[in-house]
Amino acid sequence: MSGEIETAQPKKRTAPKEVRRKQLIMAAIDSISKRGFSDTTLRHVTEAAGLSHGVVNYHFDSKEALYDATLGYLAQEHYGMWSRYLADAGNDAAQQLESIIRADFDKKICTHTKLAVWFAFWGQAKYRPNYIKIHNKYDNERDQHILELCSQLIASGGYTNLEAERAARMIETQTDGAWLSLLLYPKVAPRQELLQDCLDLLARLFPDHYSV
Repeated sequence: MSGEIETAQPKKRTAPKEVRRKQLIMAAIDSISKRGFSDTTLRHVTEAAGLSHGVVNYHFDSKEALYDATLGYLAQEHYGMWSRYLADAGNDAAQQLESIIRADFDKKICTHTKLAVWFAFWGQAKYRPNYIKIHNKYDNERDQHILELCSQLIASGGYTNLEAERAARMIETQTDGAWLSLLLYPKVAPRQELLQDCLDLLARLFPDHYSV
């Protein structure tokens, strides 16, 4: 897949704090995507960022603090993406719901590198509850929007055989599964084809609002 993260480049010693932090976060994303959590070390991160070990200790108290910031960066980036798509969709509930789904497949966030890191964090969430807190801080609002939009479509379309909670769950399952497929089987179906699969699900759930 195209749209991989930018490679961290060394900065001058006078670079602002936020620049240093982003360098380290981007280097952590790169390392985790290649090595996973267990094999990533601070040395990998600092070398990729072109910084000294003392710099990472200055900006982050520990490797876990760096990991928290890395997940927060990804979660905030995803939040910003779907929020912008939603804002551009206008007031129509069907267009709004479609826009949230389309945002998940934007080439800036739907890359093999970032998907690998997302699933690495989700795989650790059982043992590190703080990851769930960070994720939910940004994702709960999206979940609520999807549920509310499903409720609106059910009411306006008279879909008496469909519950909003179930529809929202099916949409989330489809998009999460598409991300996993892109990570594990990138040659089976491209990003745009898996996006279309998700849009086809909308047409099956809400046939009066979408067409296949």
